[in-house]
Order: sequence, then structure tokens, then C-alpha cells
Amino acid sequence: MNFSLSSGADAFGRAALVAAALALFAAGCGPSDGSKEYVEAEEAYKVRNFEKAEQGFLRSAELSPTNVDALVMLTRVRLDKGDIKEAALSIAAAAALAPDDVDVIELGAQTAWYSQDYGKAREGYLRLTKDASLSPEMRSQAFTGLGIVDLALIDQDPSSGWMRDRARVELLQALALDMRNASAHYHLGLLYRDAFHFFEAALDQFNLFAKLSEEADQRVRRVQHDVIHNLKAQINDNFAKIPGASSRDANACAKALKRGDEAWKKSQYRTARSAYAEAYKADPLSYQAAVNLAKAWEKTDQTANGRQKAYGYYRAACHLKPSGKALFIQTGDLAMKIGNYASAVDLYSRAVAASSRDITAIDCLIRALRKAGSAKAAAQYQTYRDTIPVRK
Repeated sequence: MNFSLSSGADAFGRAALVAAALALFAAGCGPSDGSKEYVEAEEAYKVRNFEKAEQGFLRSAELSPTNVDALVMLTRVRLDKGDIKEAALSIAAAAALAPDDVDVIELGAQTAWYSQDYGKAREGYLRLTKDASLSPEMRSQAFTGLGIVDLALIDQDPSSGWMRDRARVELLQALALDMRNASAHYHLGLLYRDAFHFFEAALDQFNLFAKLSEEADQRVRRVQHDVIHNLKAQINDNFAKIPGASSRDANACAKALKRGDEAWKKSQYRTARSAYAEAYKADPLSYQAAVNLAKAWEKTDQTANGRQKAYGYYRAACHLKPSGKALFIQTGDLAMKIGNYASAVDLYSRAVAASSRDITAIDCLIRALRKAGSAKAAAQYQTYRDTIPVRK
């Protein structure tokens, strides 16, 4: 992670933290103020000589027990080394001295996350997100941290379905503050792929992550060479599994579509419906054939069966054009009319994935979630909705 998390007061209270600081740094001040040791440790840290850096920052903190910077850097080194318990000691000492310092809060939360103390990590993240004095970029990182904590909580309890919505909202809030936040794009991609199964939306997020990442580290290379490739293969496989996809006839589809359009212009809607059905049969991957057939069923049959037919073809069209926000909303509206609230939630949710700041899509999703009995999930999106300015 490229950020830190923190909690406010430790479970043992401020007095215990002060005691920990005194116990850890009982050596007191020596003839030096620790500045020379600090500079030497910084140089060692730059070249990733973590052992020397840790010794230097520790010595600097011993010589100047009120040097919060030394404790902060000591914590960073220990996290880089994977010494989580030691990092918890040094950040607790820093928190005893400067509980309101942003770096201390940040690192405290990160250390809590690595310690799997997710409640404490969330407390620190929340504190940073609510600090209006911080830059949008810093608050964006804090919202990303909240999303990452919730991803871990989802893994712990997959039955908490609303948790994925809270994680999504937090990551969307991170991107609203800073669209160049590569980490937020990466984790939203994970969420869309693994929790929502919105593969096209996940692919978009991973592509943005790879584009925005300043350093081609191991994770970036893995996304570029494995994650993106596998997602594209999954998407192509999903299309290939559509019945009739292997024997599609684009020419026959085009001819039938033309006949259908001509009949539609003459208000011969049933004739048009028949032609569109022929077009869709010839090419089940034709978005236009699916949409036109859905519209024809809506126009010609107002019975429950007719609405179900129209809904089915609209859903097929949505599958063929996953970026079609307007069609997702239209199909979601039809799902609501026929009482299929769970499908409406999925459709409106996909519309939000296609356009995350679209108020209509968010409002529709909130309404569908409430109808489906998912009040907790609806509350998450309401929180997000309340942050979006209303256009006048």
C-alpha cells in the first residue's frame, strides 16, 4: 500500500502509550541530539539498506526521545522489513507524543492493517477522510485505505454482501477526489472482478491502473501481463458461450434488420418483430438486433409475457454492450415494473460502473436496493449520493 492507516487512542489508552514510549526509549538523551544519526539513517533508507537505517533511526530516537520524525521513519523501515510487531511499538511511541500528526495517524493505520486489526485501521482512515485541511490527494488515499480494509473484511465474511458496496463507495469517493489515484483504480478493479463480476468494468480499472502507475513494479507487471490478459480471455469466453455464437451470420442479420426497419417505419410492428427475431437468430451477438427485438416486444405485447420477452432481449443487449449506461437504466426500469428487484439492482449497479457520478443511475440503484430488502447497501450509496453536487 502507498498510504498509511491509523487509529486514534490505543486500547490501553494514552497513559499506556506514554509508558510504552518511556520503556522503549529509556536510554534518554546523550551528548548528541540524534540529528547526525537521523541523516545517516535516511541515506541508508534511500538505498534500501534497512538494517542500517533501522539502527540509525532507533539511535536517533534514543538520543532525542521527543523526535517524532525518527519514530515515524523507524516505523516505515520496520514495515518495509515486515517486522509488524516492532513497527507497532515505534508507532505507538510516536502516537503518544503526537497523536494528531498526519504521518503518525497514517502509519498507525497502516500498521494496524498489517496486524489485521481492521477496526483500528478503519478508525485511522476515517479520521483522515474527515480532515478538511488535508489535500484532496491525501484524503483520496485515505478513502482507498478504507476500501482496502473492507476488501479484507469481505474475505473474512463473504456473507456480508453490503460490505462490497461500502468498499465500492469508498473507492469511488477516492477517485472523485483524485482520478489519478492508481491504487484506487487497482482495488476497484479487484472489487469489480471478484465481488461484482463486472468483468468489462474491471478491465477498464486495471487498464487505468497500469497507465497511471509511475513505477513498473511487480504488481504493475502482473496486471499488464496476467490480469488484463485473463480478463480479456474471460470476456471473450463469455461471448463465445452465447448459444449460436459459433454459427453467426452477419449478412443474414443485416438483411433481416433492414426488413424490420422498413416495416417499423410503416407502423407494421408485428412484421418488424418477426424480422428482428430472424436477425437475432442469425446473429445472437448483434446488439442492434437484440435491442430492436426488445423494443418490438414492448410495442406489440403489453401482457406480462410480453414484458418478460422484452426484458429478456434487453438483458441480452446489455450483455453485448456493457458500457451502455442508458440501456442499463432502461432495462432496470423494466425489471422494477415486473417485480424483478434483484435483477434491477444488478442492472442499475452496472450503470453506476459505466458512469460512477450519474445521479440517475445512483438514485435508481438506491431505490432498487431498498425494494430488494438491502437497506444497508442502499445506505452506502445514499452516503455517496449526498457527496455529489446537484446541478442547477
